[in-house]
Amino acid sequence: MKPRSNIKHQMALLFVGLIAATSVLASEEVRLKQAQFTPYYENGFDHAELEGTVEVKNIGAKKQVWLHYQSADGVWLDHPAFYVAPTADGYEAFTFRLPLVGTVSAVKFAIKYQVNGETYWDSNNTQNYRFDGHSQTAFVHQAVAVDDASRRYSDISITARSRYSDAQDSVTVVYSLDKWQTQSRREMNLSHTVNDLQGASGLWNVSLYAEYYRTFDYYLEYESDGQIHIDNYYGKGYHLMPFRDSYGYGSTLQQYPQFYFRGEPTGWNSLPMMLVDDYTWSILVYFDGTTDFKFDAYGDWSRNFGDSNQDGIIDPKGANLKVNSVGSIEITVNTQTGVYLIEAL
Repeated sequence: MKPRSNIKHQMALLFVGLIAATSVLASEEVRLKQAQFTPYYENGFDHAELEGTVEVKNIGAKKQVWLHYQSADGVWLDHPAFYVAPTADGYEAFTFRLPLVGTVSAVKFAIKYQVNGETYWDSNNTQNYRFDGHSQTAFVHQAVAVDDASRRYSDISITARSRYSDAQDSVTVVYSLDKWQTQSRREMNLSHTVNDLQGASGLWNVSLYAEYYRTFDYYLEYESDGQIHIDNYYGKGYHLMPFRDSYGYGSTLQQYPQFYFRGEPTGWNSLPMMLVDDYTWSILVYFDGTTDFKFDAYGDWSRNFGDSNQDGIIDPKGANLKVNSVGSIEITVNTQTGVYLIEAL
């Protein structure tokens, strides 16, 4: 992998052997729901992307979930998974998305869950999960998932992956341009199939048109053998903001698929921030005398950030942040360290 200076501070270099003697193996506490590996062939496999979803048992208030993976140079590293929502039976969902840079044609990984002083693993029965140029998906406890989505003004492109049974399978995008007052449906096209750790998976795509100024809200329905499975991001739904937006693209490390500014200058509406460096988001906002704002991970207030003790580090559900000058203000935040900067231009 290409070295990154801040990875040295944010990722722990771990032993080459996967499981430490003090760790606990337990599929009940942590389980991989699905994972997708995409090696991009450009002058050889020179970069790739690994993404997926995990469920962990909610047995403690303070918890950390990590994608534990082997880099191209053989070193085992940790990359954070981020909280999404509670699920069923006392579990919580976490997701991860990891760009891999270098000569990446294969990857090994496991899931590490730390809570109450214990470490739990889903290491595929101690064999690790393994992907290469042929085997690229693992739908263990989930049947369909958004892969990538992008918007350039009115043109929208979405790709998805699902389990694959036969030619009767279908994946449909269900979407709304008016915050679900009405909705429309569009079937996706099957591009091709790839090997799955459980069988085979289908890769699907679709292009849509939507007025450039409207938010595009959507989720997926996968139908196979008379059964319908849904990926709606655990009830949050997926969103593409007006004008230009994307989900899942790029080679920069990130803890959330998007990060939003919300404040008085925008009537507390969401504005997507730009990912400018590993875990670092930035936006330029004109303040006209109003002062208050916050950060929002999902655009729905379910995971918002302020600063309760004014120490320059964001706190979940913290007090409103404030800007004390008029004019164009550049706001930057690192979601790993929590450090934010407010600079007048």
